[in-house]
Formats: sequence, C-alpha cells, structure tokens
Amino acid sequence: MRKISALKYILMLARNIIFQGVLYMTMGEKVFKIAFTIVFSVVFYLIFNNILISVLIAHLLNYIINGQFYVVYRYFDSKANMTEDSIKNYIAFIRRCITFFKPLDVLIIGGFSRGHIKCTSDLDIRIYHDNTILKSIKAYLMAATYRFYGLIVGFPIDVFCFSDLKFLDKIRKDEIPVNFLFNNDVLRKYPTSPNYKIQLNNIKYDKKN
Repeated sequence: MRKISALKYILMLARNIIFQGVLYMTMGEKVFKIAFTIVFSVVFYLIFNNILISVLIAHLLNYIINGQFYVVYRYFDSKANMTEDSIKNYIAFIRRCITFFKPLDVLIIGGFSRGHIKCTSDLDIRIYHDNTILKSIKAYLMAATYRFYGLIVGFPIDVFCFSDLKFLDKIRKDEIPVNFLFNNDVLRKYPTSPNYKIQLNNIKYDKKN
C-alpha cells in the first residue's frame, strides 16, 4: 500500500471535497451536481437563516451523497484493498442499476480494462447515455447511486457520465473500455471491447504487502 504524509492526505481530501469531480464532468453533469448543492442550500437556509453555513453544509451533504470519498481514502488506510470479491460484488450492483436506469451502456476503463488491479486501484466507471434531458438526468442519478453505494460499502469508484464518445478520447491508449451492454456505437469505436463477464476472468490482482 502506498504511504502518503498526513498533510498530503489532508490536501487530497480537501481538494476532493471542494471540487467533487466537477472539473472532469460534462456540462450537463456539472449543472446537475451544482443543483444538488443549491437545493440543499435553500433547505438549510430556511432552517439556519445563514447563507454561508447553509452552503457549507449543503456542499458537504452533496459530497456525502454524491461524492467519491474512498477514491482518496484508499491511499490513507493500509487496510483498504480492492479484492476480487469486492469487485464482483460491486459489478453485480452495477448490473442491477443498469436494469433500472437503462443507459445506452456502462463502460469500465482504468486498471480493470488493462487486466491489472492494484491494491490502490479504483473502479473507473463511465455511463453512456442519450443526450436528452430525461435520459441525461437518469444517467446522473445512476452515477449518484453508484457513488453513494460505494460510500456505504467502502468501495473506491470513479464514475462520470457522457453522451458523446469523444469523451473517451482522453483515456490511455492501452485502455480498451470494457462494456456491459454491447452497444453498437461503442463497438464501432472499440471493436475489441470485451464484455465485463469475459474481462472478469482475465484480471490479475496484486496482493497487499
């Protein structure tokens, strides 16, 4: 497990809480994320009658519900470890959510797509959705559900939504996205994209020191 100083951890956690992944989101998801804070701020303002306190509490609550705490925490806790069982359990949850939210596809990139999971890895999830208001909102709610469940079970995930496949152009060249639904658009862009069921059998796991 990689060790970091307490100060570096605090700075990483502070950045994670302040920005909450907004810098990497599409415009639609940014608006959705900020809307969470605005709605919570109005509610708390009615309670506390203080704008600053209301916004701070709302922002923190947004982070708790729709943040990615364990993406940072995994670097700090020597007991944090991504295991084969934890990945399989989380992927089962991904599948259940797909049935309910019905995105175009859910992709996994990062170490999982490269077939190598480290102790400090997270699961990089990308939700592909139609570019309509209702379908986009459903995708954003799906991402929030994944983040909140990750917090509940202590599983590090990194999840973002997109409706344009160009969003994937920034990933590493050695990462072929793993698909869940065999979406035709995804397969045209990545003809060798493996399905998650196949990829699960090809993963190599680093054991904790």
